[in-house]
Amino acid sequence: MRRLLFSFFLGLIVFCCPIHSGQANEGIPVREGDPFPDIPLAGIFSEEDWRYLGSLKEKGRSLSRIRSDFLLVELFSIYCPVCQKNAPKLATLYNSVQGDNFLKRNIKFIGIGAGNNLRETEYFKKYFSVPFPLIPDPQFKIHKALKDARAPLLIIVDKRKNPRIVAVLDFTKAPADLMKDIRAGINIHTKND
Repeated sequence: MRRLLFSFFLGLIVFCCPIHSGQANEGIPVREGDPFPDIPLAGIFSEEDWRYLGSLKEKGRSLSRIRSDFLLVELFSIYCPVCQKNAPKLATLYNSVQGDNFLKRNIKFIGIGAGNNLRETEYFKKYFSVPFPLIPDPQFKIHKALKDARAPLLIIVDKRKNPRIVAVLDFTKAPADLMKDIRAGINIHTKND
């Protein structure tokens, strides 16, 4: 039994951890321009989460209903030690974005728990004080739409017209540097359209 449990957790670590110690996004097939699915907003969101998303519960629960042109999407797993380590950094990034009027108007954060059920995403949100909504993906449906990308993954999605990935961010950067990357990504794609 112990050997079976050890094998299971070892498999989860291999799934979540980078092959190379410096850059987990290296070799991920997700690229700028790739489509992003109109995912259902599954899960039990608080009233605060619904207000943040700007989505009225009774009018539909999907990505397209979020009142924002861009999304910062974090693909994570509760069993990913790198994801756990990065949770405070993403909370800092989220709070910084909320203090910037331009970014606050133009981008919302969501997390997708690859292989995680509702209980696991709720635990991750509570234990790591994640300030933005987390969506469970227990059947890996969204994860598969992202070409089985490794966690953690940070992407910016332009949800105007046909949702597409416009930037794959380096999650190892400091929050201040990620803020610059987010601003640059939004500015470039807002000016080009």
